[in-house]
Amino acid sequence: MARYRALAPGETMRDLPEELWHPTFRRRAFRRVMDGTPSDRRGGPPAGLRRLRGDQPSKAITSGATTEFVHPTEPRLLTLRECARLQTFPDSFRFAGTLAERALLIGNAVPPLLGEVLGRHLKQALPETGMFKRPAPSGLKSFVVTAGNAMSPALRRSTAAVETSYLATGQP
Repeated sequence: MARYRALAPGETMRDLPEELWHPTFRRRAFRRVMDGTPSDRRGGPPAGLRRLRGDQPSKAITSGATTEFVHPTEPRLLTLRECARLQTFPDSFRFAGTLAERALLIGNAVPPLLGEVLGRHLKQALPETGMFKRPAPSGLKSFVVTAGNAMSPALRRSTAAVETSYLATGQP
């Protein structure tokens, strides 16, 4: 409870005084990197608990959200139903399984409203007949994969493949 009360909106466990750090957070924050990879490439220490901000979009909901995310204004963790709401599931939607299975379903889900918007866009973009026929190539106008400066090797390869295939020639 002291941790929840001490966290200001947007803060994480690493913003708390060390005496409020959870033992597992302390172990992960100070682990030694055995394979020689610099810690700045690993993203630094874990965030642990994080208080959400009511004036900003939520962080990504994962199956661990009910143990990681502190309510924006109350000294408590989010409930599983609140996590489902953040994923845009209606309150009438019922999830099957144990608590852990339901958390996994919610954390792995594509938000229903995102799926609806994507479906509407695809319906408009695809021709009325021959939905699965490929439209005439038009080329890619731009391709921005990340706002960050760094890319993983896999993302770098994927980006190069897309740029080579689409941007260089304008033809898929």
